[in-house]
Amino acid sequence: MRLETLREFVVFAKCRNFSAAAQELHLSQPAMSVHISNLEKELGFKLVDRRRGAELTPAGQRFLAGVQSALASYDDAIRDCGELVRSYPPVRIKTTGNIPYLPALLERADGIPFELVEISVDSLPLLFELDKGIVDISECYDFSFSSALSADAERRGIATARVTTDRVRVCLQKDHPLASRDELRREDLRGCTVAITSSKWYDFMVAQALHLLGDDLGLTFRMVPVASPLALRYIELGDALALCGINTEALTGRDDVALFDTLDGAPLELAQMVAYRADDPNPNVHALVEAFSSFC
Repeated sequence: MRLETLREFVVFAKCRNFSAAAQELHLSQPAMSVHISNLEKELGFKLVDRRRGAELTPAGQRFLAGVQSALASYDDAIRDCGELVRSYPPVRIKTTGNIPYLPALLERADGIPFELVEISVDSLPLLFELDKGIVDISECYDFSFSSALSADAERRGIATARVTTDRVRVCLQKDHPLASRDELRREDLRGCTVAITSSKWYDFMVAQALHLLGDDLGLTFRMVPVASPLALRYIELGDALALCGINTEALTGRDDVALFDTLDGAPLELAQMVAYRADDPNPNVHALVEAFSSFC
């Protein structure tokens, strides 16, 4: 039984006329009549004595009183709960700049108060901002493929929820031997060097590369640190390859690099997740995580 149907019945009982009630509810008169008839079938008794126009039956009058009381209690509960939720602090959400999926994610907040906290992508180690209470929710790539990183997060009381996926590209300098290929095969990467652009995220980026490309290719890793994402406009990879998000404009706008969207003909994808403290006392945090996790 839908709340909308119960509210329609209350309006009908006030108007005592199908056409007038339908007009107030912006429904057609036949639709209004069908809704009341379906409600009667569901209840198993008549609400309206149609032989007497549109008078309520004794059962209809008793039902009306109960419905009005129930709807009033429901509306009071919604209002009280909304005030309670708004009384808790807004949820501080980490953002690292232009995150393509974030606006659609935030649309699911549905009244839950939040604020964005801008943090440079390379300023803090993985999930440090949660450890230090700088933010309440942190967005990052899923690291569940790494047992070591997952165990470390669990030990620190950090929980995660998957929210979407992000495409990843292989980036090579155009004078790299593989750059002239029409497409890359996984086997082509055997023995290659992977550039790691963040010292603070080094362990994660190594685990990420092994997850995407395979841990049986004999890959080696080289630190090529950058101060900010904008520095990717000038980074020299040499004989190394780099993994970058498909929306990394600093690399996609360069004419001296080759970008590959697929490996063995399949797109390279990584799951995105949000991380938060499992024991966070702010219920807004858990409500927002639940809303976000329904996005994927």
